[in-house]
Amino acid sequence: MDTSTFLKRSLLLQGELQKKAYPNASSLAAMCGCSRSTAMRTIDRLRYEFGVPIDYDESNRGYYLTNPEFSFASLPPGRDELVALILLSELAGMIDDASLQDAVSALWARITNGRSDVDHDLQHIRNRFSSEATSIAKLADIDLVRLLSLCHRGQLVVIKYRSPWRHDEDREYGGMFERLHFSDGILYAMFKDSRDRQIVLNVSFIKEIREVAELPAPPEPEKVESPSKPYWLEGFGIWSGSKPETIEITIAAPASRYYAAQTWHVDQEDLWIEENLVRRFPGIASPELTRRVLSLGRFVISVKPETILEQMRDDVQHLAELCKP
Repeated sequence: MDTSTFLKRSLLLQGELQKKAYPNASSLAAMCGCSRSTAMRTIDRLRYEFGVPIDYDESNRGYYLTNPEFSFASLPPGRDELVALILLSELAGMIDDASLQDAVSALWARITNGRSDVDHDLQHIRNRFSSEATSIAKLADIDLVRLLSLCHRGQLVVIKYRSPWRHDEDREYGGMFERLHFSDGILYAMFKDSRDRQIVLNVSFIKEIREVAELPAPPEPEKVESPSKPYWLEGFGIWSGSKPETIEITIAAPASRYYAAQTWHVDQEDLWIEENLVRRFPGIASPELTRRVLSLGRFVISVKPETILEQMRDDVQHLAELCKP
């Protein structure tokens, strides 16, 4: 089962509760192939947003139904689904098609039926929301439709690629695109090369794509092999080739309150030590992350692991040289 959606994770949890298997965040994460944080958010949404009567049993280290007679009805849309509808209406407005507008309006009316906390008039809600289309325009500039078509057809390609952070010259890869992932305004591609390695590429660094009938002979093995497992991460450090580790950044007040309202990573965990924010999330010591930490300036109290500090020292030393009179 594809367990990438909240609904499908909820169905798995429902089955475990009905079997009295005492599921918890760790067991749900293992079943769904998601992170423990994502599994915990699923449990919390069912418990607090949808009113499913569950509680934690310390002796069995898992959740159970406090009302054994509880019947799982079809889940109504929650906050995430309603936000998706608002975004859908904004995107649909870019297409001059009355039938599409009618379909979106009908969908809104159907799934919000009976929700007293939601205005049923889609037009009124849409008129109170706007968004920039810059990121969407970037997808058009890099020919998203062609890339998706190549993925779907399993077309063999040879690409020229250069990462400004990793490569001094163009590199050539032969293989096929497997899927695309859009995160933080950047489009990434899962690519399987001619040696069956799965690597993650920043699509904006692809210089050329040629469709081919067969792949050329693979080059000699590199000294450092990419890992067999590609690491997909939201936000900072999405690159393949480095195993993610726990990033921990402690931010002082008043900046701590400002950044507490921001989501840096889908699986971030925030802790408070008095007025200081301790933010933890999985990632790697990437240039994007280093720049984000440096932007905090004097409000940074501590940073872990040491690999990020090493990059920060190099950048700060360079900036210090530029600042000399």
